[in-house]
Amino acid sequence: MDKITASQKDAFQSYILIDRLKNSRSMCMLGAVLFVLFSIIDVFSLSSSLSDVLAIRGIVIAGLMLGFVLTYQSYFDKYYDYIMSSIYLVAAVGVVVSIYLALPTDYASQIYLATLLIIIMTIFAWSYFSIRTSALLIATIISSYAFVAIQKDMPTAHMWINIAFLIGATSIGYFSQHIRNSYLMQNFLLQQSLEASVEEKTIEADQNAFIANHDELTGLPNRRYITELLEEMLETAKEKNKVMALMFLDLNGFKQVNDVYGHATGDDVLKIVAQRLELATRKGDQISRLGGDEFLMGLLMKEGTLTNLEAMAHKFIALISQDININGVTIQIGASIGVSAYPIHGNTIDGLIKIADHQMYKAKHGRKEPVIREYQPSNSVIIFPGVAR
Repeated sequence: MDKITASQKDAFQSYILIDRLKNSRSMCMLGAVLFVLFSIIDVFSLSSSLSDVLAIRGIVIAGLMLGFVLTYQSYFDKYYDYIMSSIYLVAAVGVVVSIYLALPTDYASQIYLATLLIIIMTIFAWSYFSIRTSALLIATIISSYAFVAIQKDMPTAHMWINIAFLIGATSIGYFSQHIRNSYLMQNFLLQQSLEASVEEKTIEADQNAFIANHDELTGLPNRRYITELLEEMLETAKEKNKVMALMFLDLNGFKQVNDVYGHATGDDVLKIVAQRLELATRKGDQISRLGGDEFLMGLLMKEGTLTNLEAMAHKFIALISQDININGVTIQIGASIGVSAYPIHGNTIDGLIKIADHQMYKAKHGRKEPVIREYQPSNSVIIFPGVAR
């Protein structure tokens, strides 16, 4: 335990908190039961001072029950050492006073010594005191017994034999406590190690899942993952009677950027485009880099808002067409966008992607101005040509 850190020691105290509460409650209840049983034995083993001894038993039992009640208070853990050491002292002093009141010839004197042995062993076995606190308690108990033995003129040999029994019980209790705490600490450290390992594996799994589902360069969902996200969006659109639009976007002039400035600059351009698109999309919309200079966006819209698609597409094109400054170089690119929408063009993601891809191709290689035709189930077209640079 000397090799563990301060934070681990604090965590260990929290780890044993439940055991401390259970042991404290069990000790108080069991102690009260034992003192009641000893009260019955006192009737047959004491020849005098029975009323005084029974009164002492009653005080100890009341102290034990008070301790039991205190274990349910919020401040019990904070003042654990003070509360429980006081209870043990009350029990031990009660026994020592009973020894003082009993006659040397009373059979109860031997029972009381056995009770002290039980209290000492309980301090080590059932409590979670520090070694210092335990040592002070035991020293007080043994000193009190020695004082009473001297006051009663107990034979020296008899007194030292009894004290030797108490010291022996202390030694056994100390080593038992040390072994118990060592095992508890080992279990605690093992549990921490396992929890850390599980957390590490969880983080690693999350990272692997992220890598598997996202584009390494831009951090956007990749082609496989965006399909899953769009499937969920399509189900939402069907359930809530909404429209889902797909925008297939391809950059214009990106090949020239790679040829003139190199692929590293091209990668920077892609990352900036991805950031601009992310900032421009609404919460709940989806955006993905499919590969190369192609991006796919999924937009969930209310019925009757399809006419806004042209303006939205031009907004994205305008964002992409803004100057991009990389290492002192100003770069301009454009974009072509093809659009498809559920339920106008179909009700499957693969079908909608193919239509949007086809419309993008026509926008990039055919039309020079936006063309919007009336929606028809079979041949509707929305084309948004990009800005050629």
